[in-house]
Amino acid sequence: MRKRRVFRQGDVVLIEEVPRSLVLEERFDRLEIRGETGNAHVLEAPVVLDPLTDRQYVEVKEPTPLTHPEHATLIIPPGTYRVTTVRDWRYNRGDWGQVRALD
Repeated sequence: MRKRRVFRQGDVVLIEEVPRSLVLEERFDRLEIRGETGNAHVLEAPVVLDPLTDRQYVEVKEPTPLTHPEHATLIIPPGTYRVTTVRDWRYNRGDWGQVRALD
């Protein structure tokens, strides 16, 4: 069994995964997620919604760049990927604070 692939660029994470639903709803013709700085992570691939789980996926048909002006470009290989975002937090002297994601 092949391991699923995971790609992270800043706070955007793509996880190779097969959606549970057989019928997906197309939402957008490309993925665009704006980060804290206002710059967008962009992947020219269709974004679909799995109505059973309410999760968003991108369907990459050919190697496609995931771009952002503050991060190295990643080439995403063909596949279906669940789209998620992460935030890094740290605990310091009794207080939680957000940490900026680093490459």
